[in-house]
Amino acid sequence: MECSCTVDVDYTGDGPVCHKTGIRTARKKHRCIECGKTIIPGEKYEHVWGVWDSEPSTYKTCLDCKSLRDVFFDGFSYTQVWDDFYNEFESITNFYDEFRSITPDIPESCISALTPGARAKVCELIENSWDCN
Repeated sequence: MECSCTVDVDYTGDGPVCHKTGIRTARKKHRCIECGKTIIPGEKYEHVWGVWDSEPSTYKTCLDCKSLRDVFFDGFSYTQVWDDFYNEFESITNFYDEFRSITPDIPESCISALTPGARAKVCELIENSWDCN
């Protein structure tokens, strides 16, 4: 994360046997599988249906979480995106703390590519790390 937007997650799971992905407009309330936010009627979200390990699954992701995933991840596991992002940021921050340096920067180009909601969460994470140092 120091030099690029990529969070390096050791994802070893098999991908889906088949899947279908699309952006939909909610007709009823849904819950984002990443952040738990309620997706309200009229709001757009990502809908993924697929078969993983012989089991069909459906994932509904708000566009803020999809934005974080699209900007920072090459590989990921559904329901883990924010945890993986926080863990990566924490491990880099701990490395910098060990050498008494400043908190690492997430490139501005990465932050500006996020949706406003995702950008706010990432900026909050950065600001909280400043408060702790």
